[in-house]
Amino acid sequence: MNETLITKLCNAHLSPEPAAADIMSLPDDVLATVIALLPQRQKAQASLVCRRWAYVTRTAAALWETVELSLKLPDPGILERTECFLSWLIPRAAAVEKLGILATRESAAAAATAAGASTAFGPLHLQLVWSNLVSALTLMGPTLRHVTIEWPDDLQLSAWVATLVALESGSFTAPRITIRPGLGSLAALKDLRLRSSKKPLAFSPSHASPSVLAGGAASPSRGGGGAAGGLPPLLPVQLLKLRMEGCHLTELPAPLTRLSCLEDLVLSDNNLQAARLMMLSRLTTLQQLTMMGCNMQCLPPALAHLKQLRVLYLDMGIQAPAPEVLPMHRQCDVLLGPLERLGILSMGACHLQAFPAELAANTSLRALYLDDNCLTSIPPGSYLEGLRVLGIDWRVLLNSHSVLRCAPSLTKLCLMSMGKLETEAAVSTEADVAAVVSTLTEHPSLQQVLLPSLDGHRSQLYIAALNVLIGISAAPHLTVKAVTYHGICNEWLDWLRETDAADARPKQRLKAKQRRG
Repeated sequence: MNETLITKLCNAHLSPEPAAADIMSLPDDVLATVIALLPQRQKAQASLVCRRWAYVTRTAAALWETVELSLKLPDPGILERTECFLSWLIPRAAAVEKLGILATRESAAAAATAAGASTAFGPLHLQLVWSNLVSALTLMGPTLRHVTIEWPDDLQLSAWVATLVALESGSFTAPRITIRPGLGSLAALKDLRLRSSKKPLAFSPSHASPSVLAGGAASPSRGGGGAAGGLPPLLPVQLLKLRMEGCHLTELPAPLTRLSCLEDLVLSDNNLQAARLMMLSRLTTLQQLTMMGCNMQCLPPALAHLKQLRVLYLDMGIQAPAPEVLPMHRQCDVLLGPLERLGILSMGACHLQAFPAELAANTSLRALYLDDNCLTSIPPGSYLEGLRVLGIDWRVLLNSHSVLRCAPSLTKLCLMSMGKLETEAAVSTEADVAAVVSTLTEHPSLQQVLLPSLDGHRSQLYIAALNVLIGISAAPHLTVKAVTYHGICNEWLDWLRETDAADARPKQRLKAKQRRG
């Protein structure tokens, strides 16, 4: 009896027909869970298997919470493809919460367009494609929460954006972006990213027939705040995060002054002029500011007014000061000294020749990056008391490693460029290397020593540095590894809040104990 049962089970397992029957007998929700494991293209193809699978793929909302659409220009069938996408989307639009549209133009096509060559794929064709995409976005408007659009032509964020009433985060990249009325009406939008890669980001408050099509010309406006004349705001006033990287800005756009809740502002890779950034002083709620790669002539004077600032990234953002300008460490004393809540400061390659005195007295610092400057050492000071992360050059470590003993909470040390190591001869003895190794291996809280590199190219290490690495690699509690700059995982505002909360717990327990006593 048992042998017969085993034989039947084996035959059932080996036969394709019962297996197919078993799949078809799955409940709809289980079948939807299985189909959800497939890539997007295969999920769409599953709807062609049979009527039941078509029904399941159409009605199972979880299958289409995230949808991605990739387009390449010029493609003769791209218009038909977007029309098919629109038809496919109609019964599923209410399920989509996250949408990504990536449209790229082939290099040969881009060159032909730049040269003015006539192609079968012209501006009108592109507008029709965009019109189909806008129709799709409008269908998803009531439920779409996150959208990412990369478009190869001029992009206007106008009236069509206003239909995305549930949008919480949006990312838009195009050669030129023009913001018209519509975006500012999105009450749920908290996180906005803009990248206008070829021409300056433009704000146009004009009511003159805003087009739903991308590619139309728009005149930029330095104003556009939307306050005067009853014009609507061009940016949602409740924004918490705003990124405008690589937007060819020289000054802060006027609409930003209405952002009364803004906490995180990124202005990296722009041609900012410090004297034209006084508008920053109005952003009194700002807690995180990033101005990397801006090549400013000096620190913006408006920094001193940002009393709530917790995080400041300025890497490669400052030129070498002119003779008539204050040295960079003196600028830091004047402008960063008043920022008593500053917890994370990154000033890599900012031409610091000395450690700022006001910075040495800052007790709120938790992470400090000072790599690729002219510093040869760091001083002792109260800034070390709460420091968790420190990024310095090797020569600074070799000259002042003993200072790290005054940083009892230090957990991560980033050792960056070698620069000109004038003290190579002075630290070449075994005793000198042993002293540095002793400082690092005996540190009470140090856990990681990171060696950042740029694009996979390792920085040159001198013999003294190599000997230090050999010495500390034997410590079981220390992790020593090479990472890219992107792999450093710079601690941002959320990490800072978690650190502050962790620091507050012992104090709260002590106060509670004192009250009980």
